[in-house]
Amino acid sequence: MDLVLPKIPQLLTMALGFGIFVWVLAKHAWGPIIDMLDERREKIDGDYAAAEKNLEEADALKGDFESKLADIKAIEREKVQDAVKRGEELADGIVGKARTSAEETKQKADQDIELSAQKAQLELRDSVVSMALGAAEKVIGERMDDDLHRKLITDYIDNIPASGGAPNA
Repeated sequence: MDLVLPKIPQLLTMALGFGIFVWVLAKHAWGPIIDMLDERREKIDGDYAAAEKNLEEADALKGDFESKLADIKAIEREKVQDAVKRGEELADGIVGKARTSAEETKQKADQDIELSAQKAQLELRDSVVSMALGAAEKVIGERMDDDLHRKLITDYIDNIPASGGAPNA
């Protein structure tokens, strides 16, 4: 069996080539690669810090939003209560106007009833006067002076008290 032994000149050439390769990489590539990795790490750290800052700002904005929302809800409650109060005041005003109108209508009706009663009394008095004149003409048998006769009967009826009794003579 043949042992495979490396040949020294090839091994030295490979080692020298590898050393030159490492030296070239260190001289020209490792610096930029390390710098690029450092930049990348700094960018990631910066992005992470910015994300943390944005999260804190978002939490602060959320707190502000929630407090403003609570304020808006309080204002909304106040406005609803004001609207209910105004509605109740309006309803009270309408009820008051209705009561006033009903009272005025009742007073007008009372006045109309009183006027109708007075008118009916006058018509009844005129009717009684006419009947009394007719009865007197039949009893006397002749016609008296109509104006004098009406005056006498009207005075008599006017002197009758409201109770319906005989006149005071």
